[in-house]
Amino acid sequence: MTVRKLGNATIEKVEELCGPGFSPSHMFPKFDQEAFDAHKSWMVPVHVEAGTDRLVGSIHTWIVKTPRHTILIDTCLGNHKQRRNPRWSGLDTPFLERLKACGCPAESVDFVMCTHLHVDHVGWNTQLKDGRWVPTFPNAKYLFAKREYAHWETERKTKGEGVNDGSFDDSVLPVVEAGMAEMIETDHQPDPMLTLKDYPGHTPGSVAINLRDGDSRACFAGDIMHHPIQVYHPDWSSQFCWNPDLSAKSRRQLLEDCAETNALLCPAHFPGANAGYIKPQGNAFKIEWDQ
Repeated sequence: MTVRKLGNATIEKVEELCGPGFSPSHMFPKFDQEAFDAHKSWMVPVHVEAGTDRLVGSIHTWIVKTPRHTILIDTCLGNHKQRRNPRWSGLDTPFLERLKACGCPAESVDFVMCTHLHVDHVGWNTQLKDGRWVPTFPNAKYLFAKREYAHWETERKTKGEGVNDGSFDDSVLPVVEAGMAEMIETDHQPDPMLTLKDYPGHTPGSVAINLRDGDSRACFAGDIMHHPIQVYHPDWSSQFCWNPDLSAKSRRQLLEDCAETNALLCPAHFPGANAGYIKPQGNAFKIEWDQ
């Protein structure tokens, strides 16, 4: 695992799964083959599977350690959970062992922060013990954006327990029922180095989590973008976006913010180098990978 140093903090990615998934034409309703092909030389094979053009995606968490706290940002899919996607269902990965090998045993986590509450960002919030879903990180406070939680709570009341592929019931509600969740506004600051900012569109309450120490900055962007092609085509929202137009607007704003502040962009699904610095390029942007 690569440990990145940012001022007096450290950042480390811990992967649960990585591999080819959707075709780009399926993922992006505004997909344009010619525009995509213009970038294939650098995307293959790390970001695009050779021969199929399927998008390669990683599902990972970020460990952020500041002088005061250990924070997990997004918690992947989780083990033993039944999902519609067969590649995500009934997993049995050594994810917790990987965390521990990085010096982050479950009991050491102070805060769990979810950029939004989709199924692949909340899974390890809980684990199965004696037939019950219980919080995985026993000493952590789980921080959920108030607007995001309110949206899915309403969805749960109106549509039943299948909301978010069942993840609201098995990965969010047990945390709330255990009294370990805190619904926060974006002015909430759990650590002096951390701030939040709203970037709605992928979901109603999706946020980015910003880390700053002096002039050093990083931005944990969740699913405000899924794939690096969106750096070059910010208007390409994914099929999973709740409001594609708003998502595109938020994505462009996020990229502008990262370029202006020279923040290291750390999304939730980029494989390979998985993080980089954003630079303006014409009417869009480019990424300089942090190797």
